[in-house]
Amino acid sequence: MEEYDVTVIGASVTGSRLAELISENGYKVLLIEEHQKIGMPLQCTGLVSFRLLKLIPNLPKEIVLNKIKSAKFFSPNGNCLELKSKNPAYVIDRIGLDKFLFNQFKGDVKTSEKFESFRCMDDCIKIKTDKNIYSSKILIGADGPNSTIRKQMKIKQKKSIIGVQSRVRGKFNSDSVELWFGSKVCPNFFAWVVPENENVARIGLATNGNLMRFYNNFLKKRIGYVKKPDVVGRIPYGLLNITSDNRIMLVGDAASQVKPFSGGGIIYGLIAAEICAEACKKALENDKFDKKFLKENYDDKWKKKLSLPIKGGLMLRKLFNILPDFAINIGFYTAGHSKKIVEKWDMDLL
Repeated sequence: MEEYDVTVIGASVTGSRLAELISENGYKVLLIEEHQKIGMPLQCTGLVSFRLLKLIPNLPKEIVLNKIKSAKFFSPNGNCLELKSKNPAYVIDRIGLDKFLFNQFKGDVKTSEKFESFRCMDDCIKIKTDKNIYSSKILIGADGPNSTIRKQMKIKQKKSIIGVQSRVRGKFNSDSVELWFGSKVCPNFFAWVVPENENVARIGLATNGNLMRFYNNFLKKRIGYVKKPDVVGRIPYGLLNITSDNRIMLVGDAASQVKPFSGGGIIYGLIAAEICAEACKKALENDKFDKKFLKENYDDKWKKKLSLPIKGGLMLRKLFNILPDFAINIGFYTAGHSKKIVEKWDMDLL
């Protein structure tokens, strides 16, 4: 049986980055990914804040496809509120980002191998896949919104919503993203247009209602034709009570480290990965892997950084869900007269 210090399940952005950070401290790390092709299936819009370059300073320039300077918010009655930001947002090659971070990790990798179960022992945790059994001191669940590890820990996901998206051709303002609101456009969330350039954009929406009907209607309205989605994914949100246990930690979408209002998870996942890597280092140095130790060194610390913005995003999401369209129209009108204040908002706090 192969033995490791840390085993990470899931080689998306968060999992690969976490595996790299832990291995840099000299520990033996195993990274397991159920899919053969890294970055597939694509389940992300790929719009991130300026913090991406701070969290990954060596990011190749070709990963960033476009820089966004403003956001256009469309109210239910069709009025547009444009807000500019002092810091740019980036439209990225998400598959390219996954591959880059995966290739940065120099430890042991198993692809096309699916995690099945774990069993926590006194001196290790046994990890069973569809191909092998491994022994590890720590298990990290970076296995996405439908996390098998989270389910086996009996931790319930708070809330989630389904999103769809297509890469389409049309005429777009390459400097600005579009966000469309309203019960007739997309109840309980919003529709988006994220341009790669003047001729190509990623268009999608998320809702728990009649997803494809709203999606097709929005495409017809915005670009004049319908296209089958090439991205489908579940967006988890809500603050989990606990994301660790004896010898186990959850990170990224598996831990609902996602912005509740916008649905973005890359930045929060990368922040949590740094905290999780430090928690692993302390646990291995002190030979302490109990629930209390991991909670103090992981749960408490990532929540100190992210729980406040997550709670704020939840409040804003709840507000948009309960307000009727006419009230949202009034809110947009009011925000338009307070642009200097609203433009100071940090997109990573939503």
